[in-house]
Amino acid sequence: MSVGWNSRRLETISLGASLVFLVCAAGFTAAADQRPPNIVLMLSDNLGFGEIGVYGGGALRGAPTPRLDRLASEGMRFTNFNVEVECTPSRSALMTGRLPVRSGTWRAASPGIPGGLAPWEITLPETLSAAGYDTAIFGKWHLGDTQSRYPTDQGFDHWWGFPFSTNVASNTTAVGFDSAVAKVPYLLEGERGKPVRQVEPYTLENRPLIDQRIAEKSIAYIREHAGDERPFFLFVSWSLVHHPYLPHPEFSNRSGNGKFADVMVEHDYRVGQILDALEAAGIANDTLVIYGSDNGPDSAHYPVVSNSGPYRGYLGSAYEGSIRTPLMVRWPGKVAPGNTTNEIVALTDLYPTLAKLGGAEIPTDRVIDGVDQTALLLGETDRSARESVLVFSGRTLLAVKWRRFKVFFTGDDPAPRGRSWRRLWAPLIYNVEQDPREEVEITIDNLWILQPVVREVYEFLFSVEQEGLILPGGDEPQEATVEIPFQSQDEIDRSMSAIKWKFMRKKVEKLIPFVGE
Repeated sequence: MSVGWNSRRLETISLGASLVFLVCAAGFTAAADQRPPNIVLMLSDNLGFGEIGVYGGGALRGAPTPRLDRLASEGMRFTNFNVEVECTPSRSALMTGRLPVRSGTWRAASPGIPGGLAPWEITLPETLSAAGYDTAIFGKWHLGDTQSRYPTDQGFDHWWGFPFSTNVASNTTAVGFDSAVAKVPYLLEGERGKPVRQVEPYTLENRPLIDQRIAEKSIAYIREHAGDERPFFLFVSWSLVHHPYLPHPEFSNRSGNGKFADVMVEHDYRVGQILDALEAAGIANDTLVIYGSDNGPDSAHYPVVSNSGPYRGYLGSAYEGSIRTPLMVRWPGKVAPGNTTNEIVALTDLYPTLAKLGGAEIPTDRVIDGVDQTALLLGETDRSARESVLVFSGRTLLAVKWRRFKVFFTGDDPAPRGRSWRRLWAPLIYNVEQDPREEVEITIDNLWILQPVVREVYEFLFSVEQEGLILPGGDEPQEATVEIPFQSQDEIDRSMSAIKWKFMRKKVEKLIPFVGE
């Protein structure tokens, strides 16, 4: 059932953003003797859980990954890292710490369709910039292709890359393509406060060279800023291993196992180049390195596709193969090497966690869905700060992952081709730990799980009522709808009333402490 509520207008956004900037900048100056770490965030594209050697792939897949394996050994490896079902939603979650359904970025952005990240959002680079960081992104953006929605409008000081997905490189060679009615895709570059410039068309001719260029520009940036008093935040947003699978000429036939294995070998090498640059600049010990993937395999070129290990499902699905990807974090002297955790962590968590480690403050005038995982990362606890993840596609709730279980509210399909959703007679429950392929539903004997799961859903709905949603291409939250299967309006209203009462009681207790005694 589609449900919606009136949203209140948020009047303090600009003031809140200004205060965040002033507070963070002051904090950076006062704590100059405790310089925050440089942050290098590397994100692969469509890399499955089972592709890297330490995740069960590597040489077994005909594509050894020695540099990624070494990175895993030097820090913490996550085996229950949860992302969004598509690349634009994942990148939005990373940049905002918010579920993309809130931000109007709930499907992969395509040319000609309104979208992109609204300037209303306060991004991770904006937050870190306010705390004194220099910021740069090289590679894929996929969160807007118009002025005011480019990376340099959203907190990055420097950008070179492309605004859409890598497959646009084949547009101009497609049968019937007409540049009179459709834009030729371009590689772009820009600096904060200046218009973005076109560099050259993005085509199948330069597609094999893209990650070499991303690496070269990232390395040059590291060298340039290694000796700065200010820390830096570098987002290395790789094009690999997204199709079309065209390796750099130096890696063509390198694996002897086909083009996909070639691009995987190249990807491992490029990651190693970034790590080597940090060592050569003498700042490896002062740099927090994060490596992950935006979502699981895209089956567009099936059966040539990345591998999701023990899980099923492809890009767009709520199955684990789509939403569970590798994550590795290295910070010498802070993050203990050789650790592995299966605690549930979400992509949205990187926003508050990196803000905390960077000495920055996150906005308080909007809902932030991510939770600070600093204690888990630094070994102060072995438990995650979250228990659940809501999985949306568009404005439809597909599933909720809670502890070791997952509840499907929409009938999903893990097949590579001809996928579809269907209405369910009742929610389906799986034990993902015992049944990683999600093949044996355990609903009848475990209906108790619906209680905590539905509570999570209602708390989300309450926050939507308070704030509203940004629609694709919109500028700020407004009244909107979400699709929550199995719930009538009356049922939601009754449950929401209980949550509202709980919320109001908490507010009163803050004003009059003895009320809670």
